[in-house]
Amino acid sequence: MRDEIDIVVIGAGAAGLTAAYTLKALGLAPFEDFIVLDAETAPGGSWQRGWDFATIGRSAEVIELPGMAELGLEYRRLDPDTPTREAVPMFRRRYEDAYELFVMRPAKVERVESVPREQALRVHYRLGADELAHERSIRARIVVNATGHWASPFAPWVPGTRDFGGSQRHVATLESLDEFRGMRPLVVGGGRSALAVLRRLERIAPETLWSTRRAPDFIEPARMSLRADRAVPANEEARARAEELLERGAAFPSDVSLVGIPLTRGIHDLVRSGFLASRGPIERLIPGGVRFADGSEERIDAVLWATGFRETVRHLAPLHLREAGGTARVQEGWSRKDRRIAFVGYGPGRTPHEALEDAVRLAEQLIERLGELPPVRAEQPSWERSEWVRGANVESTSDRR
Repeated sequence: MRDEIDIVVIGAGAAGLTAAYTLKALGLAPFEDFIVLDAETAPGGSWQRGWDFATIGRSAEVIELPGMAELGLEYRRLDPDTPTREAVPMFRRRYEDAYELFVMRPAKVERVESVPREQALRVHYRLGADELAHERSIRARIVVNATGHWASPFAPWVPGTRDFGGSQRHVATLESLDEFRGMRPLVVGGGRSALAVLRRLERIAPETLWSTRRAPDFIEPARMSLRADRAVPANEEARARAEELLERGAAFPSDVSLVGIPLTRGIHDLVRSGFLASRGPIERLIPGGVRFADGSEERIDAVLWATGFRETVRHLAPLHLREAGGTARVQEGWSRKDRRIAFVGYGPGRTPHEALEDAVRLAEQLIERLGELPPVRAEQPSWERSEWVRGANVESTSDRR
């Protein structure tokens, strides 16, 4: 029984699992040298609540983790019409089981604090479902933040928001768009989420309007995947700009402002048809409609905010990592203020592939960083290695095997 560990990974999404897989491949053991805490009740993260219209064949966000192919877990083998909210959780569960990563869940991290007069960190978390959750904490030498951003949707305030009588929803809170069938909705935002929602609405709500702050920047993708409807942009200039913002702790711009909108075949067809034509920025919402910055007004039934997300890092607030610009200063994945804190998948314009590359590179650096830090001192034990959580149930590893 023990109360301390070398590395705590917060989050078991693609980046967190990749970091854990790499750490184990390098010889570290789960519950012995590192632990993964995940706030979700089951593998798959936010994919479990994904849109019912998002499929494997159309989602550029779905990528295979290192070691998946060796297990036969390849998305290309699935029917392209398989919903992502079914396929991703299923593959992630098999992945965690096969590599025995022993993710502890649901374990929601509340805060991370420095231990006074030591170089250790204390990670406080709530273990279990809401009605059964109890507080625990663990001391660590390094914390890897891999929480992503889908859990922190952002909707801007615009004048007249309270006057508008129709529905207003952020797209991250929706599992289906069927409630907007036959309506005249307004989609606000120019990123990947907005484009995915617009493409679905084109089939069920053909009078859809689209608003963006600036003219859409449709770009020819630098390289296309085997599926004609998926693209991965590569923009070295945008990547360098993002790194500069991270190192300065500046406010993050939107992803689309850095990398533009990949012009896949599906998007190209909607542009040619005139469906994907932005009306520009909103001036204000009015009762029953919207007024755009050019002075024109339109009747609408609903507003769908596809305006992005904020990084989920509130639990790191006690460490005071934020700069005046509103974000932490990060260089090559490490906090510039606290060398015990690492980030994966953090920052603007990061593609899913880049996030996994970050996770692998960072995991390789963790062992070297551990050699620079003193060991943590043992305290009163509060958990033991044989415990792990899958869903809301606690089992022993001997039972599982």
